[in-house]
Amino acid sequence: CLSDWSSDVCSSDLLTDILHLTIVPYSISITADSILCNGSTSNVSVTAVGGTGPYSGDGNYTVGAGTYSYTVTDAVGCSIVSHVSIGEPVALNATSTVGAINCNSGLGNVTVVATGGTAPYSGDGLNQKPVGPYLITVTDANGCTATTSGTVVPPPALQVSSIPGCIACNGGTTTVSVIASGGTQPYVGTGNFPVSAGNYSFTVSDANGCSATTLGTIGERSEEHTSELQSLRHLV
Repeated sequence: CLSDWSSDVCSSDLLTDILHLTIVPYSISITADSILCNGSTSNVSVTAVGGTGPYSGDGNYTVGAGTYSYTVTDAVGCSIVSHVSIGEPVALNATSTVGAINCNSGLGNVTVVATGGTAPYSGDGLNQKPVGPYLITVTDANGCTATTSGTVVPPPALQVSSIPGCIACNGGTTTVSVIASGGTQPYVGTGNFPVSAGNYSFTVSDANGCSATTLGTIGERSEEHTSELQSLRHLV
């Protein structure tokens, strides 16, 4: 009958609908670029695999270091939550100290030390800079950079003086005292030195290789004057 036929049709359609109501499982794939420099960002790609599209919550995200949760929902309303943790290297840091100034080149020795970031570094170690302010950039293996600055200050100029004694008798000797100041101690070439009559020259060097010279002339009594003095002594 018609009622029975209609009932059969309805039952047949319902069965077809039930058979087609199949839940398709799906998952989330998350990929994140590495952060090369401290304080930089990463590109996170969230992709749905399986399920029934279209999806919401998938796509690309730009984030800094940290832990993040992403929720993706498909067209049926099924949701999946996934997490990702993104790290970053320690911040690159550069420090510098100023050492001695080479007197021959006029350049100061600046030692740069790098820490953090990703070794090896370029720009660290010994740098030679002229007198005045300087700025040095250090770069790590990932291309991250850090700067260090300072000033190369020259020491006081090395000064040398001499104090000669007197030659009492013709053909005798005396002592010259050589004194240094300024520059960078210790000095080489200072002290007391025996000399004869005539011109003298003494050069002093400091710890940085800087040098200065003192000149002078020492006279002596004539032979006749010396003989007269010796005669007077005999008379006395």
